[in-house]
Amino acid sequence: MNILNTRIELYSIIRDLIKNAWAIFMAAVIGFMGIYIVTRSVYTPEYTAKATLVVNAKAASSGTYSMFNISVEMSSIVARVIVQPSVCDKAAEILGVEEFDGKLEAESHNDTNFLSLSVTSDSPQKSYDLLKAAILAYPQISDSVFENAVVSVLKMPEVPHSPSNGISTANRILISTACSVLVAGLIVVFSLLRDTVKDEDDFKNKLEAKLIGTVPHEKKPLNIRERLQGMNKALLIHNNAFISLSFVENYHKLAAKVEHINHRKGSKVFAITSVAENEGKSTAAANIAISLADRGHKVILIDMDCKKPALFRVFDKKPSEKSEFGNLLNKNIEAKDFRLKRYKQSQLYLAINTIPYPEYGEWIESGDLRKVIKSFEAQADYIILDTAPIVVDAFVTDIVKMADQTILVVRTDTAFSSDINDAVATIKEVGGHMAGCILNDTYPDFNLFAMAGTGESGFRYGTRYGKYSRYGNKYGKYGKYGRYENPKESKDE
Repeated sequence: MNILNTRIELYSIIRDLIKNAWAIFMAAVIGFMGIYIVTRSVYTPEYTAKATLVVNAKAASSGTYSMFNISVEMSSIVARVIVQPSVCDKAAEILGVEEFDGKLEAESHNDTNFLSLSVTSDSPQKSYDLLKAAILAYPQISDSVFENAVVSVLKMPEVPHSPSNGISTANRILISTACSVLVAGLIVVFSLLRDTVKDEDDFKNKLEAKLIGTVPHEKKPLNIRERLQGMNKALLIHNNAFISLSFVENYHKLAAKVEHINHRKGSKVFAITSVAENEGKSTAAANIAISLADRGHKVILIDMDCKKPALFRVFDKKPSEKSEFGNLLNKNIEAKDFRLKRYKQSQLYLAINTIPYPEYGEWIESGDLRKVIKSFEAQADYIILDTAPIVVDAFVTDIVKMADQTILVVRTDTAFSSDINDAVATIKEVGGHMAGCILNDTYPDFNLFAMAGTGESGFRYGTRYGKYSRYGNKYGKYGKYGRYENPKESKDE
């Protein structure tokens, strides 16, 4: 990846920060706990006793300006002398101990004759005792050196109540915040460097495929109860008055593109797939089918995601035994008895499943699925096949060979560009025809508050698929097929 050409897409960054907010919070908690562990395990508390001294020249009582200057100069000299080893030894002698077990420090204040004296040790009482001894020892050492200096105690030392090297609450918060900022920064960096398709410009620069349309991000109209229960509603262009006009119009434009391909190439069977899970292919298939039916075409939408069927949830339909598509392919019912499920008195008819059919590979290998599709072609203007994601099911490549055209749904910032290009190449290698790609869940204008909505992406797969090949390398052989009897349709309930 060319880092110099990395583009900043704010929605992508904010989505990543929101999605990984738990990591940012945990970084703060870990930082705070880390401080606690350090203070309890390797930290050694130190206590500092302090006193303030004042240095005056013996003639300072005259109050002249020159005498004050002399006192200021003396205070800096006293600060250097009072920390000498001889003073410490004398203080140890006064206390009756072998050595001065502490750190004695002195600091003169600029342009004043005040002097700060402190002793730091591992005990509050020890620091206090050592400081008092140092104050008593200094005159005994310095009287012979500074006969004209008088050192007085302005503020007496006190026993310290807390460690002088402890980490304050403010510093703990600062360290925790720094940990959070560090993790947030890493998330931003990874977001910028992640080689996914984030917008239309990225699509043109990274993918070797045609873009036939985009679908904007649409907030799902869920109430509080539905959000708390984790409900997931499909965004159908007929279902809700609160769906934006832009969302609806973009699907009508996509349906018009499908019509154009049909008029130009005579294509009737369109397979709609994606690279990864949760990219919105089922929602895209449903809405394109609805839009085509609105235009007066008879459309049959077939759920070919037989491991994780989703269309019955998208349309909120539970077919009867005679409308379950798997029953037809498993020969549990006769073709003449099969009933397509009609959607809202429209020209859209559904062949959907409510349960997984792991054996559906046998339908492909035997040629039964191709015969059913051929039978449907004679009855409808368009056949839409909603397949599984291409990277999780090897049989998808067999299904796209049965279709006249394949449309790949690419959700922004989801699948890696290399995987999308591989999928496009695989479809072409197996003999499929790429109509183009739909860029789903785009953000045309930046709006911080739009990030709170649930993304338009169809239904999530509740659990992962099993262990499947990445791309199918084996393709079923088909013999000669007869024709099914024309399946009858059932009225919408």
